[in-house]
Amino acid sequence: MVLEIVIPAILLVLAFDFFNGFHDAANAIATIVATKVLTPTKAVAMAAVGNFVGMVFITNAIAETIGKGIVDTSVFLGAQFLQAMTIILAGVVGAIVWDLVTWWWGLPTSSSHALIGGLIGSTILAGGVGAILVPAPENLFLFFALTGIAFLAGVVGVLGFSIARREPVTLGAILLAGLFTGLLPSIVLGRIYLKGIVQVVVFMVAAPFIGLTFSFLFTLIVMRLERRTSPSKINHHFRRLQLLSSFFYSVTHGTNDAQKGVGIITLILIIASIGPPWGPEAGQFHVPFWAILGAHASISIGTLLGGWRIVRTMSQRVTALRPYQGFCAETGGGIALAGTALAGIPVSTTHVIASAIMGVGATRRLSAVRWGVARRIVWAWVLTIPASAGVAAVVYAVARIALGL
Repeated sequence: MVLEIVIPAILLVLAFDFFNGFHDAANAIATIVATKVLTPTKAVAMAAVGNFVGMVFITNAIAETIGKGIVDTSVFLGAQFLQAMTIILAGVVGAIVWDLVTWWWGLPTSSSHALIGGLIGSTILAGGVGAILVPAPENLFLFFALTGIAFLAGVVGVLGFSIARREPVTLGAILLAGLFTGLLPSIVLGRIYLKGIVQVVVFMVAAPFIGLTFSFLFTLIVMRLERRTSPSKINHHFRRLQLLSSFFYSVTHGTNDAQKGVGIITLILIIASIGPPWGPEAGQFHVPFWAILGAHASISIGTLLGGWRIVRTMSQRVTALRPYQGFCAETGGGIALAGTALAGIPVSTTHVIASAIMGVGATRRLSAVRWGVARRIVWAWVLTIPASAGVAAVVYAVARIALGL
């Protein structure tokens, strides 16, 4: 009876991973398609390989966060097996439905946040609002106080440098310095002081700014170093370099996103009490290798098939790109994803690359970014968690009535 439920449940999670790759294919290939360095077909193939190679980042930190750091696991472990599985699978279904809806609309929303929202929606209906993990008020205060001090340190630093050199400084440079010094420590501080939905929401904002800041800085550096080089030579050099940066981003994308499904699969195995060699030790959150392999393979296949509606939005409607800008966006976004993956903080790869693209576009002028499209994307980001939570709650309610739970 247990295996008859567990096997389809794992297949459903792998289906979510497939739709994650299908939906998020635009993340990995938007920039390299926009710069015409690769054709869409070749770009998708390279991204799929990169997603699979993402396993080389031997870290299960995000899987642990998803599996036991968003909601109180006692809701699952203290419930009957069928009820616990229904809660989890309702969350996964909520995420899949929202992914398909936003894919149809062509909106690059976050599959990661859809999964988190789905899990929250079904868990609240089953265990109440108290089942959602939140940090202690004093930890929340310490996080914002320390990141605020770091931000002010960057602002004071750039102002002091400007005064010492008797050179004017723009408001943009002041804000950029503050963001750079404030956002980097926030990854470490967020891991220490934050947890649960608050951590997700804070880094829903912070992670895109990290990608935007790095891509903006890299673009300014390249423009400064290559200011006397002809555009044709710059494009020639960066067409090759962009192959590396795009692959790097695909690897970090795979590392970040595959771990969400891995975390859910491990939680299912724990609930079903499936131990070695197929599952973790009793009471331990040790991820089995086959789950990692299956999640990365599913995302890679989804990426290979691609989500072309979203590719159009990401690569053509946000801002026009050249090869050096694509390189900067991919490198900045990849650094943000690698850092948060190692810290175990689940973030949206969609948010990060979209913001990185906006960052390189803003180095020319603010009007170079099509802010109307950007606003639609942001609204989709804001709606993702509550929308997927709502769908998951409805699915769980219907399933509970149908199964007599």
